Amino acid sequence: MRIDDTDPDEMDDLDRRVSRRAWLMIGGGIVVVAALVAGFLVLREDGTGDTTVNTVPVLVPETEPEDTAPDVQLPPPVNAFPDFGSDFVGDPLELLYQRVTDTGVRVAVHDNGNWGQFVEFEGDVEFVAPGNPAPATIATADTVTADTVTADTVTADTVTPSAGIAPPGTVPPGVPGVPGWVPADWCTPVGGMRVSMTYKDAIGISNGSRYTAVRDGGLTLTLFSAGYAENEHFRVLVLQVEEGTTLATATWADGTVDSAAPVKGWVVLASPGDSTVEFDISLQIPNGMKNVAYDQLPRDGDLEWQKACNPPPPELPPPGEQPDDPSAAEQEVRDVFDLLWNRDVPLDEKVVLDDTTGVADAIEQVDNGGFAGTAQTALHTITGVVFTSPTEAWFTYDLNTDITDFTNRFGIAYRIDGVWVISRAVICQDLALAGGQCIPFIDEIRPPSS
Repeated sequence: MRIDDTDPDEMDDLDRRVSRRAWLMIGGGIVVVAALVAGFLVLREDGTGDTTVNTVPVLVPETEPEDTAPDVQLPPPVNAFPDFGSDFVGDPLELLYQRVTDTGVRVAVHDNGNWGQFVEFEGDVEFVAPGNPAPATIATADTVTADTVTADTVTADTVTPSAGIAPPGTVPPGVPGVPGWVPADWCTPVGGMRVSMTYKDAIGISNGSRYTAVRDGGLTLTLFSAGYAENEHFRVLVLQVEEGTTLATATWADGTVDSAAPVKGWVVLASPGDSTVEFDISLQIPNGMKNVAYDQLPRDGDLEWQKACNPPPPELPPPGEQPDDPSAAEQEVRDVFDLLWNRDVPLDEKVVLDDTTGVADAIEQVDNGGFAGTAQTALHTITGVVFTSPTEAWFTYDLNTDITDFTNRFGIAYRIDGVWVISRAVICQDLALAGGQCIPFIDEIRPPSS
């Protein structure tokens, strides 16, 4: 057959067959070459003429992430619906206590974490507190907060083998007379607690402080209230109690009573009602029942708190030469001090101060200010007297007000022309607490030991 006699369609078929055969031959050649290369890698001849297997490691891709792989939080897409968030965002919190009262109040208390970071050092560390160049030493057993001691203030060359004092924030560096003083464990909260509470349609979320130890007296108490928006008022008491307490009871003045058993030192008492209603607490302890009246309930900043949580005050000066009759002289000092604060007798009608300059104006400022009522009802009480000479007496006194108490304040009295009078600085330093300023200004009285 001649090529010219071949049908054109058959020519096309022929070309396709030839092309297909060509590609098959090329592919086969590649397979053969690959097989030869693989055989060369697998079988090789060593120096003895024997053939040995050459192991080639096979890399298998990992199909599961490592346990230590970070959990990447992808941002929400740009077109996501706006999220106004929650009152809490984070890992689930540890549950401390939860219950539902007989009246239907549901409460859950969670550990909200510790406050601040803590750094422990090996050996005793000398540090310099911000704003005070006087160094102090922290013993090995003490814990230092990171916000008071930094790498700039604690270095290897400041480590000393001396005795330690209280951690930073508990006592100023260099205060004489208080080495080794440390506040009670219940003085300062170490972290927070989150309290979620519901009653009927009312919902409340609040936060409070958590302590490592229970306050002296076996009770640390925090009051919460909720239900204002829904007009369903209810009150919640979160208590930390001593180990061995088996039952806690709250009795409100409106007749409501709630009792519950503590769990690991925590207990919650709650009831419908207004939070301003007074209440008493009863604790069932191993030795019997302990009852705490409302006005005796512990409060941060009260007199007991101040005594346990503030460093001891500086001491009065040492006694000097005494008056002929120390007892009578002390009574005269106490009497003139009481007369000084007696508002029934005007200042210009009594001899009670060594100098009255600017005092009347300062009293007027107080009486016209926002603390007028507090100042007028304040109580001043001398707690100690020391005669440094027959004509000079140092004393300590407490100032109690309806807002707070000021304890361990210092004063001086002088015997002038046979009469004991109080230093102008005493009344001026107290008027300053209520917004009254004596002109010329005078510093607060501090004993030499401070």
